[in-house]
Amino acid sequence: MTEPYGLTNLLSFLIGLSTAFYTIFSLHILFFRKNRTRFQTVLGIILAIWAVSTVKDLVITFPGRYVSDVLNWILLIDGWSAITYTVFVFEVTMPGWTTLRKLLLLALPFFLFTVAYALFRREEIMDAFALFLWCYGWAVVLIGYVRSRKYLRYVRNNFSEIDTIDISWLRPVFFFAIVSQLLWLFTSLYADMLTDILYYISTIILWLMVLKYSWNFHPIITREETVPLSNRPLLAKGVVERVVEEQRLYLKKGITLYDVAQALNTNRTYVSRYMSQVRGQTFYDYINQLRIERVSLPMMQEHPEYKLEHVAEKSGFGCVSTFRRAFVKYTGQMPGQGMTVHEGAN
Repeated sequence: MTEPYGLTNLLSFLIGLSTAFYTIFSLHILFFRKNRTRFQTVLGIILAIWAVSTVKDLVITFPGRYVSDVLNWILLIDGWSAITYTVFVFEVTMPGWTTLRKLLLLALPFFLFTVAYALFRREEIMDAFALFLWCYGWAVVLIGYVRSRKYLRYVRNNFSEIDTIDISWLRPVFFFAIVSQLLWLFTSLYADMLTDILYYISTIILWLMVLKYSWNFHPIITREETVPLSNRPLLAKGVVERVVEEQRLYLKKGITLYDVAQALNTNRTYVSRYMSQVRGQTFYDYINQLRIERVSLPMMQEHPEYKLEHVAEKSGFGCVSTFRRAFVKYTGQMPGQGMTVHEGAN
């Protein structure tokens, strides 16, 4: 199979660029980043695996090596990268999920397909492997999507500051992951150097997005509610609001639902139930709305000369980005554009 010389050069360049990209970031995370979390360590290892996996692809740019058997072996080896996607998605949505036992179970079908092709060299095996990867990839995406929604619901119900634990960024990552995998599947089944080029571009974009959004990400372990609720009456209406406002708990940076439960001398589960069934509002929205209405707006009206950083800090926000989002949500305007506000927190 003869490929245009220009495409071969471009593919070689992209393979080299991808290898350098994964290598540089993996080395930085694993050897130069101080106080890295478990998640960041896992991410660094994944990028190191991708660096090793990518450099092998240079073989297809050699004369006469863009042939069926070589491409099949590359498909088999690349297929193992699906495990790295799985580990990444599950470590984000279920921190601490990865264990040696689970990795061995994940690797088993990939190992069996690799051995089968090594022994029999049949195209039917590769077709079955491609089908398996297609189903496997969609299973990871669907499980990850469901788990991410559960995770997001948990952090919004329990935390007032979620910038470093938010995973809303997984949605565009999922989209680019699907696009890159479709390109990879197409080029695996119908060998084409142009599609290979598009695949490498898409994967670089994908991992750039991952690094951008997860650079300061600190996943938390969600805890299932264990207190029985069926026979326990709701907290009296207004009791949560009274304690939060009397003690000005919303001014405490990083306040959590647990902190409010302690102030009420009750269980976090009952406060969570109160927020959802009585207020119909997440804890995150409730606290940040109070901060805007009780502190930010009056302060900006009285002292328009104050910088946003100062207003955010005095209002209890841990960072300006959370303050901006909350301000826009509850006033419909960017800070400084006006003082109109929606209905206040009751």
